[in-house]
Amino acid sequence: MDHSKALSVGVIGAGFGKQVHVPAFRTDRRCIVEAICASTLENAHRAAEELGIDSFYGDWRNLLEDSRIQAVSIAVPPPVQVEIAVAAASAGKHVFCDKPVAGSLEGALAVFSAAEDSKVAHAVNFIFPEIPAWQEARERIPELGSIRHIALNWRVETYAFRLKLDSWKTVCEKGGGTLCNFVSHTFYYLEWLFGPIARIASRLSPPMSSSEARVDAWIEFSAGFPASVSVAADAFLGAGHCLEIFGEKGSLRLQNRTSDYARGFTLEVGSRKSGCMELVEIPAASAFADGRIEATAKIASRFLDSIFSGAKITPSLREGVRVQRLMEAARESHRFCKWQTVSEP
Repeated sequence: MDHSKALSVGVIGAGFGKQVHVPAFRTDRRCIVEAICASTLENAHRAAEELGIDSFYGDWRNLLEDSRIQAVSIAVPPPVQVEIAVAAASAGKHVFCDKPVAGSLEGALAVFSAAEDSKVAHAVNFIFPEIPAWQEARERIPELGSIRHIALNWRVETYAFRLKLDSWKTVCEKGGGTLCNFVSHTFYYLEWLFGPIARIASRLSPPMSSSEARVDAWIEFSAGFPASVSVAADAFLGAGHCLEIFGEKGSLRLQNRTSDYARGFTLEVGSRKSGCMELVEIPAASAFADGRIEATAKIASRFLDSIFSGAKITPSLREGVRVQRLMEAARESHRFCKWQTVSEP
């Protein structure tokens, strides 16, 4: 595609933005990554040189003032993302956000309102439903019959916890912590698989700490069955990510023990007829070294579809607000030690 006709994208964030958003958008020839922004001009210059991007900025406001930029892809801490996304939407630029959208429900609603008012396309990067093993699992769920219960365990030790870094990723007030970093994904894919969550009870730990390393939650779905959720970011030699679904006619297990949390999933399905769990063959992974790029690229492509044709996209900021509401219910449950009812989406 002629670059003069391609949509110009500006990426804000030289961490995850540089590692994942830039290569993801570059898989679609309908757009060109025109600029990148980092927290300092020096970092932005370094990232631009490394990636071969023409323009770079040390202040996101300057990037938004660049008349060439038609869409922004944002990968910054959630509370920071709110101001940037609202300003971008208000300036008429299409908005691609990372998850979670904000540090609070109020912030997520502000971003959604700004995007809707400005009639710009918007998307949120919830990647798990883009992974082939997860798509196959969703297709297989009806084989299990009536669902009895669900068990989710996601236990790893992140880089920040392993090295005891002074990082926003471990501080819930700054948009970090396990609820934001991991359980936001979990809430989204659980509703994608099983429909609306009706009630949540949760416990965040360790107590009297801002790190929020562990989240244990109990969920009831509108469909009537329960789920137990246990997620930890400080689990040395943790077993990884495992979702088990137990039905009247069969069971299903999705599991990933690798360090690439978007790649490496195995899928097993068992029936009463077989009497055992059997491995399901999944298409081979793409050539990308980082599995998150392939999943993000799929959402980025639908984001571009929405810009060019007005096609409806999921996940959008509407789903981002929904996840924020579920996260708030989890925090409220922990604070008041009681179940929280969540309204239908």
